[in-house]
Amino acid sequence: MVHKNGTIKIWAIFAIYFVLFVMVAGFNLRVADTATASMWLILSACIFVLSVFMLIKYKLPSKNQIIISLVFGLLMFAPFVSIAGLSAFLAVRIPIVTFLSAMAFFSISNHYPENTIVLIKNKSVKSIAITIALGLAVGITWGIINIFLNSDQPSPHFALINFIVPLNPGIYEEMAFRAFIFAACLHFIGGKLTTKWQRFTVWFMMVIPHVLPHTPSMFIEQGIIAGIISTVILTLVFGLPFALLQRKRDITSAMIAHGVVMIIFFSMFGISMS
Repeated sequence: MVHKNGTIKIWAIFAIYFVLFVMVAGFNLRVADTATASMWLILSACIFVLSVFMLIKYKLPSKNQIIISLVFGLLMFAPFVSIAGLSAFLAVRIPIVTFLSAMAFFSISNHYPENTIVLIKNKSVKSIAITIALGLAVGITWGIINIFLNSDQPSPHFALINFIVPLNPGIYEEMAFRAFIFAACLHFIGGKLTTKWQRFTVWFMMVIPHVLPHTPSMFIEQGIIAGIISTVILTLVFGLPFALLQRKRDITSAMIAHGVVMIIFFSMFGISMS
């Protein structure tokens, strides 16, 4: 019964988030400059609140895990500095959310080690090489697919910034919007994935909350059918593969794959500031 109530809580939280999405995508309600930016801000705020809650409940992780989380957070300044210079250090939201969500992920995972996902599968040289190779292979493959799915005309431009900005989706999005959400689901269901409904819930939450912020402009500009099609494509082509990497291999492989996809995208289409 506790685990059943846990899934209800997960879906209740998602329902609140989805209502906010409908208000942004359906009624163009904004809390930032654009609808897309508004949804990213809303999702980030949700993760911030949940991370703080989880850290209060589970306390801090180990010293090494705190250091790793801090490194992840500090790395998030690099994309902003590469675009806006030193003034970017005033943009602390993403570094803070990355830091807190990473610590919360580790704390929950330490409490439920049996069913958790891991940052890296094994510390042996061979295992690390496999993780890197798998991340690169998936990233290159899906990066090429992304080129063909994009309606814009490619305009190749290779610059250092194209390799720095992808740190944001690679680390921040994979940790805060996928790995942490997985860990939060574990918390609500008591660390056990024993039913099909629980497993479906976890897979769903690792993908859909992160997909939705990519789609508000499509719903607003092209209509509900185009928005739904875009959501389905993003879910099947990008959301599920990255979630699959996290679940079946490790978080690092998903970070690499996501980062490589964005390196290819930015090199072909440029960096959008919207």
